[in-house]
Amino acid sequence: MTTTLKLNSLNFAFGQQSVLNNISLSVKTGQIGCLLGPSGCGKSTLLRLIAGFEQPQSGEIHIVNQMVAGTNLTIPPQNREVGMLFQDLALFPHLTVSQNIAFGLHQLNKTEQKHRVNELLSLCRLEGFQARYPHQLSGGQSQRVALARAMAPKPKLILLDEPFSSVETGLQNDLVHEVKSMLQADQSTALWVTHSLEEAFGIADQMGVMLDGKLLQWSLPNELYDKPAHPDVIHFLKNANLVSGTINSLGEIETHLGNFKLNNDANFKVNEQAQVGLNKRIFHISKNKKPNASVTKVVYQGGQYILSLKLFEGDIIECYVPNSIHIGSNVCVDVDEVTELTGFPIS
Repeated sequence: MTTTLKLNSLNFAFGQQSVLNNISLSVKTGQIGCLLGPSGCGKSTLLRLIAGFEQPQSGEIHIVNQMVAGTNLTIPPQNREVGMLFQDLALFPHLTVSQNIAFGLHQLNKTEQKHRVNELLSLCRLEGFQARYPHQLSGGQSQRVALARAMAPKPKLILLDEPFSSVETGLQNDLVHEVKSMLQADQSTALWVTHSLEEAFGIADQMGVMLDGKLLQWSLPNELYDKPAHPDVIHFLKNANLVSGTINSLGEIETHLGNFKLNNDANFKVNEQAQVGLNKRIFHISKNKKPNASVTKVVYQGGQYILSLKLFEGDIIECYVPNSIHIGSNVCVDVDEVTELTGFPIS
């Protein structure tokens, strides 16, 4: 499979303030890459660099094997064949749906323009809306028009900047799957940025977590979830507990919840302090065993409860249980057997 987008060691700053630090990633042709992170982490700035609206201080941007930004080189935005879907959609209010979609098709003759517009009206389920103006559309319809306009010239890459931020929550889930289907049907390659975990895991073929201008991990969604490569990824995804322990002579981390084999034990010395990320779903409460934790918080979450617990040795963890337990209760927390976990040094 070919690669449409490749970033090599990209750095960018506003004056003396670093915004992006050593960003490297690639998106394969026909797939959707997703950058996940909170507001202000640099996601939108990265899209602006890829689109050509900003120039990196160092590093390279390649689109379909052509360098478009690098040392002493910058290709202007209009020559990069990149489409962009902005947060505010930016539909032209004085143009109809068809005219908005056709806006970037000046290189085609009238017959070709009409064919491509009709193709996208069908693909994006907008038949019958072609003569309407943006103010006559619902939020979901406007979203599909903006996507159709971005897709219309068949760009090499489509950039989507928090595309559902202005859409009501109930509609977002449906739109995620609709938009993914539309991009796949048109064989588009896209890089999508969002702060929503649900949105990211619903859309991404490849994804990464950005925090404070750094890309902490870029991998397949299941690898990101099951094998986080950084403690801050665990904190952001909120799917695992960080449990501390000591490295033994077998390369295991010894914790108060048991010993766990690490996949990177060669990086640690015997007796070194370390942490390991354990998925919250492998924790359970065992009855008739000696307590090792105290319940500090109980939250009901649709058919299950999330317990916050403080281990007697100090770590704070969470786990899922079917029934509520009184705050202040002392309980025994057990962990299912797991292997080949990633360990993290304690700084």
